[in-house]
Amino acid sequence: MFSRTLWPYGAVLIISMGLLGLVLAGGLAMLQQAGPPAAARQGVLTLDDPQELSRGVLLEGEWEMYWGELLTPDDFAAAAPPRQGGRSVVLPGTWTGLPSPEGKLPGLGYATYRLRVQLPPGTDDRMLLAVRIPPVNSAYRLWVGGTQVASAGTVGTSRETSVSQYTKAMAVFHPRNAELDMVLQIANFSHAKGGLRQPIELGEMSAVHRSEDLAVGFDALLIGSLLIMGLYHLGLFTARRQSWSMFYFGMFCLLFSLRITLLGEVLLVKLFPGLDGELQLTLEYLTAALSLPLFTRFFSNSFPQESSERHTRLFTLLPGAYAVLVIALPSVMFTGTLIVLQLIITVCAMYIIFIAARAARRRRTGARFLLASCLLFFATVISDMLYAHELAVSRDTLSAFGLLFFVFSQSVLLSVKLSRTYVQEEQLTAALTALNSGLHSKVLERSAELEAANGELVRKNEELSRLESSRSRLLSNISHDLGTPLTTIRCYLEAIMDGMVETDEERERYVRLIHGKVLGMDRLIEDLFQLSQLEAGRVVFKFRPIPVDRLAGLLFGRYELDTRNSGIGYDLTVDRMGEAAGRAEYAEVEADLERLHQVFGNLIFNAMSFMRRGGRIEVSVTEDGREMRCSVRDNGRGIEPKDLPYVFERYYSGRASPGKTSGGLGLSISKEIVEAHGGRIWIEWSEPGEGTLIVFALPIREPVSE
Repeated sequence: MFSRTLWPYGAVLIISMGLLGLVLAGGLAMLQQAGPPAAARQGVLTLDDPQELSRGVLLEGEWEMYWGELLTPDDFAAAAPPRQGGRSVVLPGTWTGLPSPEGKLPGLGYATYRLRVQLPPGTDDRMLLAVRIPPVNSAYRLWVGGTQVASAGTVGTSRETSVSQYTKAMAVFHPRNAELDMVLQIANFSHAKGGLRQPIELGEMSAVHRSEDLAVGFDALLIGSLLIMGLYHLGLFTARRQSWSMFYFGMFCLLFSLRITLLGEVLLVKLFPGLDGELQLTLEYLTAALSLPLFTRFFSNSFPQESSERHTRLFTLLPGAYAVLVIALPSVMFTGTLIVLQLIITVCAMYIIFIAARAARRRRTGARFLLASCLLFFATVISDMLYAHELAVSRDTLSAFGLLFFVFSQSVLLSVKLSRTYVQEEQLTAALTALNSGLHSKVLERSAELEAANGELVRKNEELSRLESSRSRLLSNISHDLGTPLTTIRCYLEAIMDGMVETDEERERYVRLIHGKVLGMDRLIEDLFQLSQLEAGRVVFKFRPIPVDRLAGLLFGRYELDTRNSGIGYDLTVDRMGEAAGRAEYAEVEADLERLHQVFGNLIFNAMSFMRRGGRIEVSVTEDGREMRCSVRDNGRGIEPKDLPYVFERYYSGRASPGKTSGGLGLSISKEIVEAHGGRIWIEWSEPGEGTLIVFALPIREPVSE
């Protein structure tokens, strides 16, 4: 069972092998379309089976060759007896190096080939036959049955009179008799090797057309695939400029696609019919030389740790130098250096295979499959090399098949890499999102903690500010409020010490006065301290729920005896109104009973301080469903209107009744205590000589839901 890390490469191998199978199947069908070759003997080819023409016949075997002569069909027809002097040579093949009386034939020169084809019995002269002529080094003319049917370039007897052109052609004709006399003139003054490298195909027009369509279509497939792959890789390089391996591979594919247009069906000449033959040769050799450094750079950039920059530079400069040689020399010279180019290709291939093998040994991603496809590609390149030296019978574009397999393998591997990159990117994005979410939560958590700490710090600062303010006011109050009684005490003591108090009775009276002043100072100091504590928020309240009617009774009852002893009337009224009128029980308030006693006592004693005997204090406690109101009304002296805004401030002192004192902090303390309960206190009404009504209110306790 394949592991997760191996299945993408297994898919690559399966897909690539499938593509290779399609390519080879197409090539095999193209080759089989022409049918098996018919062997000619002594310049004569006999076709016995009528089906041979319907399948197409490759005219291979022994042709008559007339070296150094450009003969026409008329030359053979006019000769009586038949023309002699020809020699039998095997086509396809070059004449370079063939033995002759003068020695081996050179690559440059001209010759005439002749083949007589005996058509199958019953061949109709109305039948349309066709011949398909491959590219010839380097100009030719072909006659069939005495009629010229095809040509390429200009056939001449010297370089000056000959113009080369490499292209394939197809000619259609009617057979005039049972024998076809085929005469082929070839002149070569631009290539190191002259002759016919590929066989001529003969057959019915439909069969030859079908063969040509297959060959053209297959070359178009190769060219289109390489163009698409090249542009695709260049597009990837444009999107990510750091991926130079994509650039080199894309340029390599484009350059090799140009090379395919110069080989096989020579589609470039179909686009540009007047293209010069020597320019074609130059482009063919240049594309072979310049593709090497691009391919080498592709591997060295794909596996930088397995390659050597010095060797890569060397294998870049060598093909570059050969390309300069191709440009500088005429075609007849640089075509003779083909072996040099092939040696450079071989050395570069060994270096590339070394890089791929080292990467595969180190388990680099996709290196093993890249090595396998690379080996297959170079095997087809070697086949093309052998074909160039007439050591193998194959197409001259077999390397394109291997390259196509390599390109598809590389593309599928690239897709696997990109898909893995996308998966990793998605995983990293998910992890980063989770991390950001966690960080966001942590930031919110830390922010909340900081806000809480900041709030606590602000509260502490406010508390410290209140404490400092309270301390300052306390010191100021002590110095202010103790100054007067201390001065009085000092005066009394100085009077006693100076002997101004003569009798014991006066001395006792002075001592009592001093004692009273000391007690007043003690109460004043206690009130100042308590008020400072309340303002600073340092007093701890003991809240508990108390029904309104019970709270009223407790507050009223504590001061009943004090008022009676002072000769002051004292009444209490407890009632419900508003929303509370229909309820059977009174609501509760959250209260600190002792602190409320202090408030209520301050109000009662403050009212008594401004009343004479026979006065009256009326206490009213009401509940309306929202708050409890406690009203204390007296019929004393009242408060002047100008003093009303300052009643609850420190040191306010109205004019007390004779013999009674009024402190200046009681109402201030009461106000602080009531506000600490969430309530409020105010002067409801006051008229000089009529009396005063003071009210404080506390919120009703919300019932607890079960």
